[in-house]
Amino acid sequence: MWETLYDDFWDKLVRFCCRLTRDQDAAEDLAQETFLRAMGHAGLLAGLSAPQQKAWLFETAHNLFCDAARRAAREQELLQKYAPPPEEEPADDTASAAMSGVELSAVFQKLPLRDAALFFMRYDAGYTAAELAQMTGEPAATIRTRLHRIRKQLQQALKED
Repeated sequence: MWETLYDDFWDKLVRFCCRLTRDQDAAEDLAQETFLRAMGHAGLLAGLSAPQQKAWLFETAHNLFCDAARRAAREQELLQKYAPPPEEEPADDTASAAMSGVELSAVFQKLPLRDAALFFMRYDAGYTAAELAQMTGEPAATIRTRLHRIRKQLQQALKED
């Protein structure tokens, strides 16, 4: 089945992804991620006709692209919100960056290990709330609530320091 899927749809999927990403390397990565997802849903795909398999692959690629775009926008928003303002004196830049790293580390040490791990898995590793819910066995809404609470704790800790 995989050889047939690959032979029939790989080139078309990469072209589709290239139109989405406007970058050949990113398009190939997106197509590869789509096929990885397909491997996880082998039972479903085996029961579909060739046109339905194609539709599933293209819809999955589109959804992955949208998820990545939302994640990138959210990361940019977080960077703008929490990144320290640029330093005026470049000679002191290394020292101030080290100090802000120490302060940030101290803030994260105030969090329970479970919360810190969840925060980093979401915002550093890029897992979605649904993926985290699957990993932890908790509902996605609970994950989102916990992440909201963690962000509030971090904001409060940053204001205090």
